[in-house]
Amino acid sequence: MKEIKHIFFDLDHTLWDYDRSAQETLLEIYRDLKLSNTELSTKKFIGTFYEVNNKLWVKYNDGLIDREYIKNERFNEIFQATGLDVSLSKKASTYFMSHCSLKPYLMSDALTALNYLSGRYQLHIITNGFLDAQNRKLNSSGITKYFKVMVTSECSNSRKPNPEIFEYSLSQAGALKNESIMIGDNPRTDIHGAKEFGMKTVFYDPSGRKRSLADFTIQSHMELLKLL
Repeated sequence: MKEIKHIFFDLDHTLWDYDRSAQETLLEIYRDLKLSNTELSTKKFIGTFYEVNNKLWVKYNDGLIDREYIKNERFNEIFQATGLDVSLSKKASTYFMSHCSLKPYLMSDALTALNYLSGRYQLHIITNGFLDAQNRKLNSSGITKYFKVMVTSECSNSRKPNPEIFEYSLSQAGALKNESIMIGDNPRTDIHGAKEFGMKTVFYDPSGRKRSLADFTIQSHMELLKLL
């Protein structure tokens, strides 16, 4: 793909290891709030977090709720669903928002791929995540230096998969569609959104079990070294 000059990455689950970071933070909350004194297991606590969190992020991506709703209601819903004392939910939310994004974990081989690609392409990020949290993730994992532009749903006033966020991202990067490629883990927001906009796409699926309409599918970031 000699025409490619700009690579746009999703951040969570694609470069930054959201699952490892979230689970570690949830275990800290479980410990600090002494939830072991209840009948709730750590497995159930973490599982309920994902059920609620995934549902809310689908709504956020569809424009049905805003950042403040996730911030204020996510742990309230989790505590209600698990029968925990809801008066503790605000403390849990504050802890999660301030600590999870400070975790340094990256997806396997992501750093190797960034080192390779950064010498050959201009790298950027398009994320539906919140600007302050996403900046902390880049800083804590030590990868800020690799990216020329990071566009969030907040600064673009749009969210993947809407075409406006991709248009805005290309304009900020000074890139053209035919010289740009999008790499992400979400078949709908990353792949379908970018492909409908007219960009080439790479679907990152470590499990190898999902389907997408991407031009290319990879299970490891090391495959990018051969692809690009």
